[in-house]
Amino acid sequence: ADPENGRCVDCGTQGADWASISHGIYLSIGASGVHRSLGVRVSFVQSTTMDSWKPLHLRMMELGGNRRFTAFLEEQGVPQDMPLRQKYRTRAAAWYRENLRALAEETTPPEPLPPGTGQLPSEDAAQDGMASMLDQVFSAAPRCDEMTRGGVPIARPRSVAAGHQRRHREGSRRSRKVSSIPGWVSKQLDRMTTSKGTRVAEKLKTMSTGSMQGLGPDDVMCAALPSSREEVEPHLESSNPSIGT
Repeated sequence: ADPENGRCVDCGTQGADWASISHGIYLSIGASGVHRSLGVRVSFVQSTTMDSWKPLHLRMMELGGNRRFTAFLEEQGVPQDMPLRQKYRTRAAAWYRENLRALAEETTPPEPLPPGTGQLPSEDAAQDGMASMLDQVFSAAPRCDEMTRGGVPIARPRSVAAGHQRRHREGSRRSRKVSSIPGWVSKQLDRMTTSKGTRVAEKLKTMSTGSMQGLGPDDVMCAALPSSREEVEPHLESSNPSIGT
């Protein structure tokens, strides 16, 4: 397994439990909020533990990976400190998305980028008032304690934030004192509710090697998916009707 896939490609945070399927990369919840602001045509984001996955999307993650994406942007001259929303609207990022999908679908890849153009804005990166505002809000990936569970930044005064953290610590101490659930029961509940998602997430990250290797019949991910196309589509539509293609 590539250890780079265990960190957020944008901010380096450990425990990257979100993914941009469009780029085959792994994200923190903070970076996932930035990617959502770009729209699904630029970056389609899913949870590695909570969402249903299409076979095509699994293949894109298998062919991608953080290391391959980072190396490509560096090769194309995209600065590492470029603001995130600008980085993913460069010609290099747009080409990478198109090429990754073509590889996954086994279709004709796009023509190579002309030298020295990768860092330029993509042709569809039209700038309007809303985009400019979002560029300022999402200039960098926020930390995990600075956003909602959906990845939206939280703006609150420092005194309010300090009071919130103090009340949270006090509440945690009180809950530990009055808890009547035996420790072994809590461990069993944790295992039942989180172990499957964690296993799937870890397996997904080990798949992203940047290679063309397929998913074997005994693979854990295959076991978690329906076995035929006829079973896949109804499952996806019923579990996540708003999903994009």
